[in-house]
Amino acid sequence: MIKRVIFAALVLSSVGGLAPAAADEARQTVSINTPNPKVEDVEGALFPKEIVALKDECAQMEKIGLRCQSVIPKSSLDTIQITFARGSAVLTEEGKGFLRSVGAALQRKAGIWKSVAIEGHTDATGSEAVNRRLSQNRAESVKSFLQAEFGLNNLETAGRSSEKLRDTDNPSGALNRRVEFVPNW
Repeated sequence: MIKRVIFAALVLSSVGGLAPAAADEARQTVSINTPNPKVEDVEGALFPKEIVALKDECAQMEKIGLRCQSVIPKSSLDTIQITFARGSAVLTEEGKGFLRSVGAALQRKAGIWKSVAIEGHTDATGSEAVNRRLSQNRAESVKSFLQAEFGLNNLETAGRSSEKLRDTDNPSGALNRRVEFVPNW
């Protein structure tokens, strides 16, 4: 019985993609540690060359009537520079500077992504309900800025609360109060 379950899991993961928890673990996350990164640096973090090449290869296969069986991995830009004050969803000027590079990169690569998930995060202080709402508000704040400054559409938001602490040694630290960008192909 156990062998059948393992076999079924392997078949499902190769045919239908990975389960959400496994997909998060398989995510290639890149952090950029400068307040005003070059647009090219943001592009490289969000759209790694190997993922773009795989997406292009799948598009070519589908163009001739073949079904692409490859699972395109997710990439993520962990924006440790877009941090927030405790209990706040207000963007700092430094955060806005960083977002201008993100917005320009998303505009330049508009044909590559279908949508981009903006995930808001909190530190471990506060209740789960408060953190969930605050992390959602942070993601919405970033989305509003990108739409107003760059006219970007297909931006989705998610509040992740304190599920994925960036600084596990300091659960109440500022590095945990951030957003991440995850392009969906």
